[in-house]
Amino acid sequence: MSIRNLVIALGFSTAVSVSAAEPQYPIDPVSGLIMAPGWQVVNQQCNACHTSHIIPQNPGSRAVWKDTIDWMIDTQGLWDLSETWDPVLDYLSTYYNESGIDMRIFRRKPLSESQMPPMPSTNKEPL
Repeated sequence: MSIRNLVIALGFSTAVSVSAAEPQYPIDPVSGLIMAPGWQVVNQQCNACHTSHIIPQNPGSRAVWKDTIDWMIDTQGLWDLSETWDPVLDYLSTYYNESGIDMRIFRRKPLSESQMPPMPSTNKEPL
């Protein structure tokens, strides 16, 4: 079952909220992304190479998202995000931050940083 189908089956497809003070946004039925400000840029950038359904599986802080995108640029052929860096990082760190994990949807919390393999950016030798 895909994440989108699971979300729909569990009845979480109508709206998602980061906190009680935040406005609620619907979930895009195609991408599965929260339709908050910046979602279209993320949808276009990320879906060019992989499904957007991978995004909620890998939540993180702004620094984690920056490192992940830097890794994609350094090793996976992703283009430089240029003027879209801030909107992409703002959206991802706001709506897919590790503090907002809904354990009703995911089977376990993400691995701690100590359990993750090192990011390529941490293995670089100084020039």
